[in-house]
Amino acid sequence: MKYLFLLGTALAVSTPALVSPALADEVDNTIVVTATRTETPLSQVGQSVSVVTRDEIERTQATQATEVLERLPGVTVSGTGGFGQITSVFLRGAENAQSLVLIDGVRINDPGDVAGGFDFGGLTIGQFDRVEVVRGSSGVLWGSRAIGGVINFITARPTEQWTARAQAEYGWRDRRQVGASAAGLLGPVGLTLGGNWLEGDGYSAYNERRGATEKDGFESKSANARAEIELAEGLSVDAGGYYTKADYGYDDTGADALNFGHKRDTLGYANLRYAGLDGRLTARLGYGLTDTRRISDHEIYGPYTTNGRNERVEGQVTFAPVDLVSVLLGAETETSKFSDNFGSKDRTSIDSYFGMLTLHPVSGLTLNGGLRYDDQADFGHRTTFAANGAWALGEGEDAPVIRASYGEGFKAPSLYQLYTNGTFNPLEPETSKAWDAGVEQPFAEGKGRFTLTWFDRKTRNQIDYDFANWNYYNVGRTRAKGIELGMVVTDWEGFDLNLSYTYLDAKNELTGARLARRPQNNFYASLDKTWGLGLRLGADLRVGGNRWDDHANTQFVEGHVVVGLRTSYPVTPNVEVYGRIENLFDEHYEVVRSYGTAGRSAYAGVRVKM
Repeated sequence: MKYLFLLGTALAVSTPALVSPALADEVDNTIVVTATRTETPLSQVGQSVSVVTRDEIERTQATQATEVLERLPGVTVSGTGGFGQITSVFLRGAENAQSLVLIDGVRINDPGDVAGGFDFGGLTIGQFDRVEVVRGSSGVLWGSRAIGGVINFITARPTEQWTARAQAEYGWRDRRQVGASAAGLLGPVGLTLGGNWLEGDGYSAYNERRGATEKDGFESKSANARAEIELAEGLSVDAGGYYTKADYGYDDTGADALNFGHKRDTLGYANLRYAGLDGRLTARLGYGLTDTRRISDHEIYGPYTTNGRNERVEGQVTFAPVDLVSVLLGAETETSKFSDNFGSKDRTSIDSYFGMLTLHPVSGLTLNGGLRYDDQADFGHRTTFAANGAWALGEGEDAPVIRASYGEGFKAPSLYQLYTNGTFNPLEPETSKAWDAGVEQPFAEGKGRFTLTWFDRKTRNQIDYDFANWNYYNVGRTRAKGIELGMVVTDWEGFDLNLSYTYLDAKNELTGARLARRPQNNFYASLDKTWGLGLRLGADLRVGGNRWDDHANTQFVEGHVVVGLRTSYPVTPNVEVYGRIENLFDEHYEVVRSYGTAGRSAYAGVRVKM
């Protein structure tokens, strides 16, 4: 009966929000979805959000998803070697598993992971048209894991005119990449198709400058598809999927090792959407599936295989009785399963209900407030609250926007943590309370944007491992606070500029130690210039601060400075050649102690668009 109730009453997930049309035209009209689960102008979003477009991805010649994320304020990337290796992303200092990762709005966090996080090491960026990053606890709208924030990778949507692009690249240590995607209408059906292949000899995961000689190569294959059709006026259905597989060598003992890893992620979704009453009522009923498989084949201990599966039915309805008010209501049910090759076979479930009220009391001011109730099969129930606001001061494209938000979040214990050693471990969820406040100042006739944000988050009941009793327990309390600064300029007299700086004070409140692998200072700068004939020259600078590699703060890792150069040239209106040099000055550095990073390397490629 419980599931019938959810199916019968919950309608929708990503639906267009009713906004003030005049205001949307006068100030920043960038539309975001992830922050509110509805299409909303960025100027009416109270949380801190970064958006990366396809143009930016191509301009910076990024290959991996982490290369896009590490350019953003509040984001730290920590990897144990090259492509395929275990890689974590920390949003405002939160644990990797404390951030929710989505592909086309569907959760991709691994139910088979020790903490339920997502490993970014094997995710390429070629198939995605857009990335949205919401910083700050977002538990009301997104539920478990959204303590640090939400990262949403979005593929292309079909348009009336068919579009297509393809890319081929070759470079350092025989790295080869080929990718293509196309989107358009086939009769009444909108289609999106894409694929990417990446292979290379790689470099040793254990730092070659410490004496390693064995290369840890890799191969990655991925594909995505989406179809949508309008059944009747205001009623449509869409379905899609994403698949990725990566094979790679890895080291884990502080020395070269003939270990091999395998990662496979499969994601599928289907939605029934409705829009009526001149856009005042929108709804969606959706189903999402995530299926993962991980194999770590150790040269001494043999293979360890985990399988994770997550199924969700979710719904949401948005109604605006008048122009100044809209109400969002939703419900979700999720079942997670975990198994391994040692006989573990566990499952859990969670049912959720949430609501959000949006007000536009005066011109330029948007206020949001919401509640969420979760009932988890193992730890019981949890209620979270959130409120935020955005105020555009004045009119026009250079009007400043003031933002402030308060959000609560939680993370349910993973199945691995709950059932370690074959017995049930009664853990409580990790919980957080987060605040932030900031200002956005557009300039250069709307082509530039400067942002300054202060943030503070307290997290309780952190789950840690007890080596004495060989089990997990709730003990940790952490606090992360700091400042984020960002500046983006797009196509201003031929210039594109991106600056981001983060000061992060992330500590264990019980011991006073800094959280492992979180630098206090991170800085990124990128500048590109396009000349009259289309020739583009660009450079970027990454300054990573020093950090501790362990919780006890006994293993110190020095900071680093890395410089890159790039260029591109349109041979024809549809064909572009490009190239880049990464780590121009061959900086020797580590971000995780004893694990390597790429030295000076060069790549060249060609893009075709139709």
